[in-house]
Amino acid sequence: MSFKSRRSIAMLLVIVMTMAIGFMGCASSAPAAPAAADTKAAAPAADTKAEPAKAAAEAAKVISGFAGAPTDEYYMCTFYQGADYWKGVFIGFKQAGDAMGVKTFYMGCDDGDAAKQVAVFEQIVAKKPKGIALSPTVADAFVEPINKAMAAGIAVMCFASDSPDSKRLTWITSDDYKAGGEAADFCAKALGGKGTVGILERPAQNNHAARINGFEAQIKAKYPDMKVVARGQAEGDQTKAASLTSAMMQAHPDLALIYCSAGMEGMGAGTAVKEAKSKAKVFCYDADPPVIDMVKDGTILACYHPNTVNQGFWSMMVLMTYNKGLINPITDWKKAGRSPIFPMMNNGLDLVTKDNADAFYVK
Repeated sequence: MSFKSRRSIAMLLVIVMTMAIGFMGCASSAPAAPAAADTKAAAPAADTKAEPAKAAAEAAKVISGFAGAPTDEYYMCTFYQGADYWKGVFIGFKQAGDAMGVKTFYMGCDDGDAAKQVAVFEQIVAKKPKGIALSPTVADAFVEPINKAMAAGIAVMCFASDSPDSKRLTWITSDDYKAGGEAADFCAKALGGKGTVGILERPAQNNHAARINGFEAQIKAKYPDMKVVARGQAEGDQTKAASLTSAMMQAHPDLALIYCSAGMEGMGAGTAVKEAKSKAKVFCYDADPPVIDMVKDGTILACYHPNTVNQGFWSMMVLMTYNKGLINPITDWKKAGRSPIFPMMNNGLDLVTKDNADAFYVK
């Protein structure tokens, strides 16, 4: 356990001991009980010195429930492991791990290939860690690997993207469908309620699909003068996103908006729009530093950003809570076959614009 963790625990023990002594002091000022009527010897006086020690022991017992062993290992697993987005997530993951005195590691594959990420996940499982926080590139590809890990006693939860048909503990993400609708409102206002739209998407990722579905549903319901005329799948490849955007603009010279489900697509679209000196606006998700730079210089209109540090921090807290048995919301969740962990957690979204962009650089 780190010095910082030990110091925090020591401070809490001191507080508990102080409170215990204070309570004893209050009790000593109460009126004395009447003397016993018989002549038998009085019972020995209580050892008041033992009370603070007992309180401290109880506090230490509670605190130990949140502390892990220094040999416990927890992993975060993603695809496109070099993406800036994951850096923020791992900051939060490591913060929580350090606070609880466990080891944290980050592994992933270099692209969005599901088979490659499954292979990395299985390498992690072979290390027999206490838990894994996973963002799967393709939901269905991870059902069996997750189930095998859980059966082996390795806790697995998902963040950002999900594998809902697996036995993972929970999913920490944003309300992406709602965000898609709100993004449609924001973009429609910027366009005056009319214009042609191109979409860059990743339909295999359920959170990305929700962003697109929410956007399209809102456009259809509220903005009859806005129309989706082109779409493409860059699969996280910035160069491919730029190429697809260029093709969209050539086919539709009046293209007013490129709506992108992720930051890599946003950067590619922004680069193509800037090079073509087009008036088309770009909206995307994930405020990676290069995306923030583009928002600040006007290349990207705005983006939605999930709170990545929160995603990582609470991913670790979920795994630790499950492993340490810190909550039992029903009589016997194991016997009932019900996970004690909430089924989904919303980490929130922030709209990043030129006015507030500086606040979203993760240090």
